Amino acid sequence: MQSTLNQLLKFIPLAFWISYSAADGHGEADSNAYVLHSEYEIATGQDPATLSAELVEYQKNQEAYGFNNCGVYQHQFGTQRGFYTFCYFNDFDQLDAILKKSAASAAGPQSFADHSDNILEVQQRNLTISPEYIAYMRWDFDASLTLAERQQRADKLFDMFNTGFGGCNLYHHAWGGEMAHYMACGYTDYSDFGKKFNAVNTVLAERFMDAKLDIRTHSDELLIRVME
Repeated sequence: MQSTLNQLLKFIPLAFWISYSAADGHGEADSNAYVLHSEYEIATGQDPATLSAELVEYQKNQEAYGFNNCGVYQHQFGTQRGFYTFCYFNDFDQLDAILKKSAASAAGPQSFADHSDNILEVQQRNLTISPEYIAYMRWDFDASLTLAERQQRADKLFDMFNTGFGGCNLYHHAWGGEMAHYMACGYTDYSDFGKKFNAVNTVLAERFMDAKLDIRTHSDELLIRVME
């Protein structure tokens, strides 16, 4: 049982979380239909604190331009050393107004190694605050599945983690480079993470050991909050 879950929850210790809080914002759970989720890779030789400060300032500006709420998380354990950022918005009319307002802002030099954006649709939102720590997961399912079948697989996985963690968010690709589902689950510290990890194990053993999930690729990130 433990080895099976380890395949689902496999993570490689790195140095520091990646700034993804695309899990929750500062509330407004009913109005946030979409989230702009971005990832920033730390450049070789760069001081992470410098990039962290730049992203916090950038996200504050994003909120000033009209996003409902934005945040920054940093990598602690996972696949990529860097930061994840998120900004919630209600619809694409709001996004259009934000982009028009921010178009005149001066662009500074790029201080990160790589960057990606994905617009995600919020499917289920049980986190109403930005937790101190987040387990952020991507799930990509077999290409032979229909969209409905992929959603069914995602719902099964979400049920397991939402039950084990006592509240998670579920997101789906709306625009960007990945046709995937995303989950974010909060925890207060690593003692709390251990309890929730064991709770997920229990649900897995009782209900999902024989479930057909058709997972093609998967990644876990354990993140720490930098900015709410």
